[in-house]
Amino acid sequence: MGKNRIKKILGNIIGNLVVHKILVKHTNKPESINHLKSEIEDYRDNSLEIASEFNWNQKDKEEIRSKSLKNFKKDMKKNYKDVNFSMKEVYELIEGTMDELL
Repeated sequence: MGKNRIKKILGNIIGNLVVHKILVKHTNKPESINHLKSEIEDYRDNSLEIASEFNWNQKDKEEIRSKSLKNFKKDMKKNYKDVNFSMKEVYELIEGTMDELL
């Protein structure tokens, strides 16, 4: 796969990772926490493997960050309208996740 396709995939995965991290902290269904944590581990493992295929410059990281935020907002609006969180927390989680993976 090409680097542009990988950036899109990483944006989706990081967005999903952040959705799950937010849900672990703010879910209205505590019985789902174990499953969410398992999903976080799976997403992290997949993204580490994919991200290691390329070197990422600042422009690449900005594109991935943007795609991650877009995916996060789309998923939260579509599936988790009832979950309350701060966008500051989301930005911090995206940055932390990207630092961890890239």
